[in-house]
Amino acid sequence: MTQIDIQLPDGFGTIAEYAAEIKRAFAKYSSFPNMHIVDFFVTGFWQQLPADWQEYLEQVEVTGLVAMASTGQVDASAPESLRSYVKDMFRLRLNYQGPLIAAAAAADSEQGELWYFLEGMNPKKRVEVQLLSQLVSTVAKESQCSLVVDVGAGQGYLSRVLAYSSYSLPVLAIDSSPKQQRGAESMQRRTIKRLQGSRAAQHGFKWEAGRAQQLQHTVMHVGLDRTGELAATAHSRAAGGRWMLCGLHACGDLSSAVLKTFVESDAAAVAVVPCCYNHISETRQGTAAGFPLSREMHGIRLGQNALKTACQATSRWDSCPEATLAAFRRNHFRALLHYLMVAHGQVAPDAMAPAVGKVTNTELQAAKVSVDASSDEIAFTTYVLAALTKLNHAWRPTAEQCVECYREHGTGLQQIAAAWTLKSLAGPLVECMLVVDRAMYLAEHCRGSGRVSAFALFDPVTSPRNVVLVAQRGDNA
Repeated sequence: MTQIDIQLPDGFGTIAEYAAEIKRAFAKYSSFPNMHIVDFFVTGFWQQLPADWQEYLEQVEVTGLVAMASTGQVDASAPESLRSYVKDMFRLRLNYQGPLIAAAAAADSEQGELWYFLEGMNPKKRVEVQLLSQLVSTVAKESQCSLVVDVGAGQGYLSRVLAYSSYSLPVLAIDSSPKQQRGAESMQRRTIKRLQGSRAAQHGFKWEAGRAQQLQHTVMHVGLDRTGELAATAHSRAAGGRWMLCGLHACGDLSSAVLKTFVESDAAAVAVVPCCYNHISETRQGTAAGFPLSREMHGIRLGQNALKTACQATSRWDSCPEATLAAFRRNHFRALLHYLMVAHGQVAPDAMAPAVGKVTNTELQAAKVSVDASSDEIAFTTYVLAALTKLNHAWRPTAEQCVECYREHGTGLQQIAAAWTLKSLAGPLVECMLVVDRAMYLAEHCRGSGRVSAFALFDPVTSPRNVVLVAQRGDNA
Protein backbone atom coordinates (compact mmCIF):
# COMPACT_ATOMS: atom_id res chain seq x y z
CA MET A 1 0.00 0.00 0.00
CA THR A 2 1.32 3.44 -0.92
CA GLN A 3 2.34 5.60 2.02
CA ILE A 4 1.67 9.38 2.00
CA ASP A 5 4.19 11.40 3.99
CA ILE A 6 2.68 14.82 4.71
CA GLN A 7 2.80 16.39 8.13
CA LEU A 8 -0.83 17.19 8.81
CA PRO A 9 -1.97 20.00 11.14
CA ASP A 10 -2.72 19.07 14.75
CA GLY A 11 -5.97 17.21 15.25
CA PHE A 12 -5.96 15.17 12.04
CA GLY A 13 -5.16 11.48 12.10
CA THR A 14 -5.39 10.74 8.38
CA ILE A 15 -5.09 12.64 5.15
CA ALA A 16 -8.68 11.65 4.31
CA GLU A 17 -9.91 13.42 7.46
CA TYR A 18 -7.87 16.47 6.55
CA ALA A 19 -9.14 16.46 2.96
CA ALA A 20 -12.73 16.40 4.17
CA GLU A 21 -12.11 19.36 6.49
CA ILE A 22 -10.41 21.58 3.91
CA LYS A 23 -13.22 20.88 1.46
CA ARG A 24 -15.73 21.93 4.13
CA ALA A 25 -13.76 25.09 4.89
CA PHE A 26 -13.51 26.02 1.23
CA ALA A 27 -17.24 25.61 0.77
CA LYS A 28 -17.87 27.83 3.80
CA TYR A 29 -15.43 30.61 2.91
CA SER A 30 -15.26 30.38 -0.91
CA SER A 31 -16.50 33.96 -1.39
CA PHE A 32 -13.15 35.27 -0.14
CA PRO A 33 -10.71 33.45 -2.45
CA ASN A 34 -13.16 33.83 -5.35
CA MET A 35 -13.52 37.58 -4.94
CA HIS A 36 -12.25 39.47 -7.99
CA ILE A 37 -10.63 42.59 -6.59
CA VAL A 38 -11.18 44.52 -9.84
CA ASP A 39 -14.96 44.11 -9.38
CA PHE A 40 -14.80 45.26 -5.76
CA PHE A 41 -16.75 48.52 -6.16
CA VAL A 42 -18.98 47.33 -9.01
CA THR A 43 -20.27 44.29 -7.12
CA GLY A 44 -20.42 46.03 -3.74
CA PHE A 45 -18.29 43.38 -2.06
CA TRP A 46 -17.73 45.51 1.03
CA GLN A 47 -21.44 45.90 1.68
CA GLN A 48 -21.82 42.11 1.55
CA LEU A 49 -19.59 41.69 4.60
CA PRO A 50 -21.19 41.53 8.06
CA ALA A 51 -21.69 45.02 9.48
CA ASP A 52 -19.44 44.32 12.48
CA TRP A 53 -16.65 43.16 10.13
CA GLN A 54 -16.94 46.39 8.15
CA GLU A 55 -16.82 48.52 11.28
CA TYR A 56 -13.79 46.73 12.68
CA LEU A 57 -11.77 46.44 9.46
CA GLU A 58 -12.21 50.11 8.59
CA GLN A 59 -10.30 50.96 11.80
CA VAL A 60 -7.41 48.48 11.45
CA GLU A 61 -4.05 49.99 10.52
CA VAL A 62 -2.12 48.52 7.61
CA THR A 63 0.33 46.99 10.09
CA GLY A 64 -2.59 45.18 11.70
CA LEU A 65 -3.74 43.80 8.34
CA VAL A 66 -0.20 42.64 7.59
CA ALA A 67 0.02 40.89 10.98
CA MET A 68 -3.36 39.27 10.38
CA ALA A 69 -2.31 37.87 7.01
CA SER A 70 1.26 36.88 7.81
CA THR A 71 1.03 35.61 11.39
CA GLY A 72 -2.68 35.23 12.15
CA GLN A 73 -2.69 37.93 14.83
CA VAL A 74 -6.13 39.44 15.38
CA ASP A 75 -7.06 41.93 18.08
CA ALA A 76 -9.36 40.63 20.81
CA SER A 77 -11.86 43.36 19.92
CA ALA A 78 -12.42 41.86 16.46
CA PRO A 79 -15.78 40.16 15.80
CA GLU A 80 -15.77 36.53 16.88
CA SER A 81 -16.72 35.31 13.39
CA LEU A 82 -13.78 37.21 11.86
CA ARG A 83 -11.37 35.78 14.42
CA SER A 84 -12.79 32.33 13.67
CA TYR A 85 -12.11 32.81 9.94
CA VAL A 86 -8.50 33.84 10.51
CA LYS A 87 -8.00 31.01 12.99
CA ASP A 88 -9.37 28.45 10.52
CA MET A 89 -7.13 29.69 7.72
CA PHE A 90 -4.05 29.17 9.89
CA ARG A 91 -5.29 26.01 11.64
CA LEU A 92 -5.74 24.20 8.33
CA ARG A 93 -2.35 25.04 6.83
CA LEU A 94 -0.08 22.11 6.13
CA ASN A 95 3.21 22.19 8.02
CA TYR A 96 5.13 21.01 4.95
CA GLN A 97 8.01 19.76 7.07
CA GLY A 98 10.05 17.06 5.39
CA PRO A 99 13.54 15.66 4.92
CA LEU A 100 16.33 18.13 5.51
CA ILE A 101 18.28 18.68 2.32
CA ALA A 102 21.83 19.76 3.07
CA ALA A 103 23.09 22.44 0.69
CA ALA A 104 25.48 25.36 0.89
CA ALA A 105 23.98 28.83 0.98
CA ALA A 106 23.93 30.63 -2.34
CA ALA A 107 26.43 33.14 -0.97
CA ASP A 108 28.97 30.35 -0.63
CA SER A 109 28.30 28.77 -4.01
CA GLU A 110 31.20 30.49 -5.76
CA GLN A 111 33.60 28.55 -3.53
CA GLY A 112 32.22 25.15 -4.53
CA GLU A 113 31.26 23.06 -7.47
CA LEU A 114 28.25 25.20 -8.37
CA TRP A 115 30.54 28.03 -9.50
CA TYR A 116 30.83 26.38 -12.89
CA PHE A 117 27.05 26.48 -13.37
CA LEU A 118 26.23 30.02 -12.19
CA GLU A 119 25.73 31.62 -15.59
CA GLY A 120 22.27 33.15 -15.86
CA MET A 121 21.17 32.24 -12.32
CA ASN A 122 20.14 34.86 -9.77
CA PRO A 123 20.65 34.08 -6.05
CA LYS A 124 17.09 32.73 -5.71
CA LYS A 125 17.51 30.36 -8.65
CA ARG A 126 20.90 29.16 -7.36
CA VAL A 127 19.40 28.02 -4.07
CA GLU A 128 16.47 26.36 -5.80
CA VAL A 129 18.73 24.49 -8.23
CA GLN A 130 21.06 23.42 -5.43
CA LEU A 131 18.28 22.03 -3.28
CA LEU A 132 16.24 20.35 -6.00
CA SER A 133 19.29 18.83 -7.70
CA GLN A 134 20.35 17.26 -4.41
CA LEU A 135 16.85 15.91 -3.84
CA VAL A 136 16.57 14.54 -7.38
CA SER A 137 19.97 12.88 -7.02
CA THR A 138 18.85 11.23 -3.77
CA VAL A 139 15.56 10.03 -5.26
CA ALA A 140 17.28 8.78 -8.42
CA LYS A 141 19.74 6.79 -6.34
CA GLU A 142 17.05 5.31 -4.09
CA SER A 143 14.91 4.37 -7.10
CA GLN A 144 17.92 3.08 -9.07
CA CYS A 145 17.26 5.39 -12.00
CA SER A 146 19.71 5.55 -14.88
CA LEU A 147 17.96 8.51 -16.53
CA VAL A 148 16.42 11.77 -15.28
CA VAL A 149 13.90 13.55 -17.51
CA ASP A 150 13.74 17.29 -16.71
CA VAL A 151 10.40 18.57 -18.01
CA GLY A 152 10.01 22.29 -18.65
CA ALA A 153 13.80 22.55 -18.48
CA GLY A 154 13.92 26.08 -19.89
CA GLN A 155 17.52 27.31 -19.99
CA GLY A 156 18.72 24.02 -18.51
CA TYR A 157 20.00 25.24 -15.14
CA LEU A 158 18.85 22.16 -13.23
CA SER A 159 19.71 19.79 -16.08
CA ARG A 160 23.36 20.91 -16.27
CA VAL A 161 23.93 20.55 -12.53
CA LEU A 162 22.39 17.07 -12.54
CA ALA A 163 24.44 15.97 -15.56
CA TYR A 164 27.84 17.63 -15.10
CA SER A 165 28.31 18.09 -11.37
CA SER A 166 29.36 15.26 -9.07
CA TYR A 167 25.81 13.84 -9.37
CA SER A 168 26.77 12.80 -12.93
CA LEU A 169 23.26 11.72 -13.93
CA PRO A 170 22.24 11.11 -17.54
CA VAL A 171 19.61 13.78 -18.26
CA LEU A 172 17.07 14.34 -21.00
CA ALA A 173 16.02 18.02 -20.90
CA ILE A 174 12.63 18.74 -22.45
CA ASP A 175 11.07 22.09 -23.25
CA SER A 176 8.33 23.17 -25.65
CA SER A 177 10.28 26.20 -26.90
CA PRO A 178 12.97 25.86 -29.60
CA LYS A 179 14.34 29.22 -28.45
CA GLN A 180 14.76 27.93 -24.89
CA GLN A 181 16.47 24.82 -26.23
CA ARG A 182 18.93 26.86 -28.27
CA GLY A 183 19.72 28.99 -25.22
CA ALA A 184 20.19 25.92 -23.03
CA GLU A 185 22.51 24.27 -25.57
CA SER A 186 24.56 27.46 -25.87
CA MET A 187 25.03 27.66 -22.11
CA GLN A 188 25.77 23.94 -22.05
CA ARG A 189 28.71 24.46 -24.39
CA ARG A 190 30.07 27.28 -22.24
CA THR A 191 29.66 25.19 -19.07
CA ILE A 192 31.57 22.31 -20.65
CA LYS A 193 34.34 24.71 -21.64
CA ARG A 194 34.64 25.90 -18.02
CA LEU A 195 34.68 22.33 -16.74
CA GLN A 196 37.47 21.48 -19.19
CA GLY A 197 39.53 24.49 -18.09
CA SER A 198 42.54 24.79 -15.82
CA ARG A 199 40.55 26.07 -12.85
CA ALA A 200 38.39 22.94 -12.84
CA ALA A 201 41.49 20.78 -13.13
CA GLN A 202 43.06 22.54 -10.14
CA HIS A 203 39.91 21.73 -8.15
CA GLY A 204 40.30 18.07 -9.00
CA PHE A 205 37.60 17.92 -11.67
CA LYS A 206 38.38 15.40 -14.38
CA TRP A 207 36.49 15.76 -17.62
CA GLU A 208 36.01 12.36 -19.20
CA ALA A 209 35.66 11.75 -22.91
CA GLY A 210 32.03 11.42 -23.95
CA ARG A 211 30.68 13.09 -20.85
CA ALA A 212 29.10 15.86 -22.91
CA GLN A 213 26.53 13.27 -24.00
CA GLN A 214 25.28 12.99 -20.41
CA LEU A 215 22.87 15.81 -21.24
CA GLN A 216 20.59 15.73 -24.27
CA HIS A 217 17.96 18.31 -25.21
CA THR A 218 14.75 17.88 -27.16
CA VAL A 219 11.77 20.07 -28.02
CA MET A 220 8.44 18.55 -27.10
CA HIS A 221 5.04 19.87 -26.15
CA VAL A 222 3.84 18.14 -22.99
CA GLY A 223 0.21 18.59 -22.04
CA LEU A 224 -2.53 16.81 -20.14
CA ASP A 225 -3.68 15.20 -23.38
CA ARG A 226 -0.14 14.73 -24.69
CA THR A 227 1.79 12.62 -22.20
CA GLY A 228 2.29 9.54 -24.39
CA GLU A 229 5.15 10.95 -26.44
CA LEU A 230 7.02 11.97 -23.30
CA ALA A 231 6.60 8.53 -21.72
CA ALA A 232 7.60 6.71 -24.91
CA THR A 233 10.66 8.92 -25.46
CA ALA A 234 11.84 8.52 -21.87
CA HIS A 235 11.27 4.76 -21.93
CA SER A 236 13.28 4.48 -25.16
CA ARG A 237 16.14 6.66 -23.89
CA ALA A 238 16.33 4.64 -20.67
CA ALA A 239 16.97 1.54 -22.80
CA GLY A 240 15.50 -0.89 -20.33
CA GLY A 241 16.74 0.95 -17.24
CA ARG A 242 14.66 2.79 -14.66
CA TRP A 243 13.96 6.50 -15.14
CA MET A 244 12.38 9.38 -13.29
CA LEU A 245 10.74 12.72 -14.00
CA CYS A 246 11.52 16.08 -12.43
CA GLY A 247 10.57 19.72 -12.88
CA LEU A 248 11.48 23.01 -11.25
CA HIS A 249 8.53 25.40 -11.14
CA ALA A 250 6.54 23.50 -13.73
CA CYS A 251 3.91 26.06 -14.70
CA GLY A 252 0.19 25.45 -14.29
CA ASP A 253 -1.03 22.33 -16.04
CA LEU A 254 2.52 21.27 -16.86
CA SER A 255 3.00 20.07 -13.28
CA SER A 256 -0.24 18.06 -13.54
CA ALA A 257 0.93 16.64 -16.88
CA VAL A 258 4.23 15.56 -15.34
CA LEU A 259 2.38 13.73 -12.55
CA LYS A 260 -0.02 12.20 -15.08
CA THR A 261 2.94 10.97 -17.13
CA PHE A 262 4.36 9.29 -14.02
CA VAL A 263 1.03 7.61 -13.30
CA GLU A 264 0.50 6.37 -16.86
CA SER A 265 4.05 5.21 -17.57
CA ASP A 266 6.73 2.94 -16.16
CA ALA A 267 8.61 5.84 -14.56
CA ALA A 268 10.13 4.83 -11.23
CA ALA A 269 9.88 8.22 -9.53
CA VAL A 270 8.93 11.86 -9.88
CA ALA A 271 9.97 15.06 -8.07
CA VAL A 272 8.25 18.27 -9.17
CA VAL A 273 7.91 21.78 -7.75
CA PRO A 274 4.67 23.26 -9.16
CA CYS A 275 4.19 26.92 -9.97
CA CYS A 276 1.64 29.35 -11.43
CA TYR A 277 -1.50 27.83 -9.92
CA ASN A 278 -3.53 30.44 -11.81
CA HIS A 279 -2.74 28.57 -15.04
CA ILE A 280 -4.26 25.30 -13.83
CA SER A 281 -7.33 24.24 -15.78
CA GLU A 282 -10.37 22.73 -14.11
CA THR A 283 -12.57 19.88 -15.31
CA ARG A 284 -15.35 20.93 -17.65
CA GLN A 285 -17.68 18.35 -19.22
CA GLY A 286 -15.22 15.52 -18.74
CA THR A 287 -12.27 17.16 -20.50
CA ALA A 288 -8.74 16.55 -19.23
CA ALA A 289 -7.79 19.17 -16.66
CA GLY A 290 -5.15 19.98 -14.09
CA PHE A 291 -7.63 19.90 -11.18
CA PRO A 292 -8.98 17.77 -9.72
CA LEU A 293 -6.81 14.74 -10.38
CA SER A 294 -7.73 12.53 -7.42
CA ARG A 295 -10.90 10.66 -6.59
CA GLU A 296 -10.93 12.46 -3.23
CA MET A 297 -11.37 15.90 -4.83
CA HIS A 298 -13.71 14.75 -7.60
CA GLY A 299 -16.54 17.23 -8.12
CA ILE A 300 -14.73 20.14 -6.43
CA ARG A 301 -14.41 23.34 -8.43
CA LEU A 302 -12.12 26.05 -7.12
CA GLY A 303 -12.60 28.81 -9.69
CA GLN A 304 -10.08 30.95 -11.54
CA ASN A 305 -10.00 33.66 -8.89
CA ALA A 306 -9.36 31.11 -6.13
CA LEU A 307 -6.50 29.61 -8.15
CA LYS A 308 -5.00 33.10 -8.46
CA THR A 309 -5.42 33.51 -4.70
CA ALA A 310 -3.32 30.38 -4.15
CA CYS A 311 -0.39 32.32 -5.63
CA GLN A 312 -0.49 34.92 -2.85
CA ALA A 313 2.50 34.84 -0.49
CA THR A 314 1.32 36.40 2.77
CA SER A 315 4.45 35.12 4.51
CA ARG A 316 6.32 37.91 2.73
CA TRP A 317 4.03 40.75 3.78
CA ASP A 318 5.68 41.57 7.10
CA SER A 319 9.17 41.55 5.60
CA CYS A 320 8.13 43.77 2.66
CA PRO A 321 5.67 46.33 4.12
CA GLU A 322 6.29 48.94 1.43
CA ALA A 323 5.63 46.43 -1.35
CA THR A 324 2.47 45.30 0.44
CA LEU A 325 1.17 48.86 0.70
CA ALA A 326 2.00 49.44 -2.97
CA ALA A 327 -0.02 46.33 -3.87
CA PHE A 328 -3.00 47.65 -1.90
CA ARG A 329 -2.72 50.94 -3.76
CA ARG A 330 -2.51 49.26 -7.21
CA ASN A 331 -5.58 47.16 -6.44
CA HIS A 332 -7.43 50.28 -5.28
CA PHE A 333 -6.67 52.21 -8.46
CA ARG A 334 -7.51 49.25 -10.71
CA ALA A 335 -10.87 48.65 -8.99
CA LEU A 336 -11.70 52.35 -9.20
CA LEU A 337 -10.84 52.42 -12.91
CA HIS A 338 -13.23 49.53 -13.56
CA TYR A 339 -15.96 51.28 -11.56
CA LEU A 340 -15.36 54.47 -13.55
CA MET A 341 -15.59 52.61 -16.88
CA VAL A 342 -18.80 50.86 -15.85
CA ALA A 343 -20.32 54.10 -14.57
CA HIS A 344 -19.70 55.79 -17.91
CA GLY A 345 -20.93 52.89 -20.05
CA GLN A 346 -17.52 51.76 -21.30
CA VAL A 347 -17.84 48.26 -19.84
CA ALA A 348 -20.97 46.28 -18.99
CA PRO A 349 -21.34 45.62 -15.23
CA ASP A 350 -21.29 41.85 -15.75
CA ALA A 351 -18.55 41.84 -18.40
CA MET A 352 -15.03 40.64 -17.74
CA ALA A 353 -12.78 43.55 -16.90
CA PRO A 354 -10.01 44.16 -19.46
CA ALA A 355 -6.57 43.08 -18.29
CA VAL A 356 -4.39 46.14 -17.75
CA GLY A 357 -1.32 44.53 -16.23
CA LYS A 358 1.37 46.58 -14.58
CA VAL A 359 1.44 50.26 -15.51
CA THR A 360 5.09 51.30 -15.60
CA ASN A 361 6.59 54.51 -14.26
CA THR A 362 7.41 55.51 -17.83
CA GLU A 363 3.76 55.11 -18.84
CA LEU A 364 2.64 57.08 -15.80
CA GLN A 365 5.09 59.86 -16.52
CA ALA A 366 3.83 60.14 -20.09
CA ALA A 367 0.24 60.47 -18.85
CA LYS A 368 0.92 62.92 -16.04
CA VAL A 369 -1.64 65.71 -15.77
CA SER A 370 -1.92 69.01 -13.96
CA VAL A 371 -5.15 69.40 -12.04
CA ASP A 372 -6.26 71.27 -8.95
CA ALA A 373 -6.66 68.28 -6.62
CA SER A 374 -4.90 66.32 -3.88
CA SER A 375 -1.80 64.28 -4.65
CA ASP A 376 -3.78 61.02 -4.41
CA GLU A 377 -6.47 62.32 -6.75
CA ILE A 378 -3.82 63.44 -9.25
CA ALA A 379 -2.09 60.05 -8.98
CA PHE A 380 -5.37 58.25 -9.72
CA THR A 381 -6.18 60.52 -12.67
CA THR A 382 -2.72 59.88 -14.10
CA TYR A 383 -3.15 56.14 -13.60
CA VAL A 384 -6.51 56.16 -15.42
CA LEU A 385 -5.10 57.92 -18.47
CA ALA A 386 -1.99 55.70 -18.56
CA ALA A 387 -4.04 52.50 -18.17
CA LEU A 388 -6.49 53.45 -20.92
CA THR A 389 -3.57 54.28 -23.21
CA LYS A 390 -2.06 50.87 -22.42
CA LEU A 391 -5.40 49.26 -23.30
CA ASN A 392 -5.59 51.25 -26.56
CA HIS A 393 -9.03 52.35 -25.41
CA ALA A 394 -10.48 55.36 -27.25
CA TRP A 395 -12.44 56.75 -24.32
CA ARG A 396 -10.82 59.33 -22.05
CA PRO A 397 -12.62 60.66 -18.97
CA THR A 398 -12.05 64.23 -17.90
CA ALA A 399 -9.82 64.97 -14.94
CA GLU A 400 -12.90 66.14 -13.08
CA GLN A 401 -14.62 62.78 -13.62
CA CYS A 402 -11.57 60.94 -12.28
CA VAL A 403 -11.35 63.15 -9.20
CA GLU A 404 -15.08 62.77 -8.55
CA CYS A 405 -14.76 58.97 -8.77
CA TYR A 406 -11.88 58.98 -6.31
CA ARG A 407 -13.74 61.20 -3.85
CA GLU A 408 -16.87 59.04 -4.08
CA HIS A 409 -14.87 56.21 -2.55
CA GLY A 410 -12.87 58.17 0.00
CA THR A 411 -12.32 55.14 2.27
CA GLY A 412 -11.81 52.83 -0.67
CA LEU A 413 -8.13 52.17 -0.08
CA GLN A 414 -8.74 50.96 3.48
CA GLN A 415 -11.58 48.75 2.29
CA ILE A 416 -9.52 47.34 -0.57
CA ALA A 417 -6.60 46.61 1.79
CA ALA A 418 -8.92 44.78 4.21
CA ALA A 419 -10.65 42.84 1.42
CA TRP A 420 -7.33 41.86 -0.15
CA THR A 421 -6.22 40.62 3.27
CA LEU A 422 -9.35 38.50 3.68
CA LYS A 423 -8.86 37.08 0.19
CA SER A 424 -5.15 36.38 0.61
CA LEU A 425 -5.69 34.62 3.93
CA ALA A 426 -7.43 31.85 1.97
CA GLY A 427 -4.50 31.41 -0.43
CA PRO A 428 -2.75 28.68 1.61
CA LEU A 429 -6.06 26.80 1.96
CA VAL A 430 -6.44 26.65 -1.84
CA GLU A 431 -2.80 25.61 -2.22
CA CYS A 432 -3.32 22.86 0.36
CA MET A 433 -6.28 21.57 -1.65
CA LEU A 434 -4.08 21.39 -4.75
CA VAL A 435 -1.25 19.67 -2.88
CA VAL A 436 -3.56 17.13 -1.24
CA ASP A 437 -5.31 16.45 -4.56
CA ARG A 438 -2.02 15.72 -6.28
CA ALA A 439 -0.57 13.69 -3.42
CA MET A 440 -3.69 11.53 -3.20
CA TYR A 441 -3.75 11.12 -6.99
CA LEU A 442 -0.18 9.84 -6.90
CA ALA A 443 -1.01 7.50 -4.01
CA GLU A 444 -4.07 6.16 -5.83
CA HIS A 445 -1.93 5.15 -8.80
CA CYS A 446 1.56 4.62 -7.40
CA ARG A 447 1.08 0.83 -7.21
CA GLY A 448 2.86 -1.53 -4.87
CA SER A 449 4.63 -0.44 -1.70
CA GLY A 450 5.35 3.03 -3.03
CA ARG A 451 5.80 6.31 -1.20
CA VAL A 452 4.41 9.80 -1.79
CA SER A 453 5.52 12.93 0.06
CA ALA A 454 5.04 16.69 -0.09
CA PHE A 455 7.14 19.19 1.83
CA ALA A 456 8.68 22.64 1.64
CA LEU A 457 12.00 22.52 -0.16
CA PHE A 458 12.69 26.26 -0.29
CA ASP A 459 12.33 29.26 2.03
CA PRO A 460 8.76 30.54 1.47
CA VAL A 461 9.82 34.18 1.82
CA THR A 462 12.30 34.07 -1.06
CA SER A 463 10.57 31.27 -3.02
CA PRO A 464 6.81 31.35 -2.34
CA ARG A 465 6.17 28.34 -4.58
CA ASN A 466 8.31 26.08 -2.44
CA VAL A 467 6.44 22.77 -2.15
CA VAL A 468 7.88 19.70 -3.84
CA LEU A 469 5.84 16.58 -4.60
CA VAL A 470 7.79 13.32 -4.65
CA ALA A 471 6.56 9.84 -5.57
CA GLN A 472 8.53 6.62 -5.74
CA ARG A 473 7.21 3.27 -6.86
CA GLY A 474 7.86 0.25 -4.68
CA ASP A 475 10.16 -2.55 -5.72
CA ASN A 476 7.16 -4.69 -6.67
CA ALA A 477 5.54 -2.04 -8.87
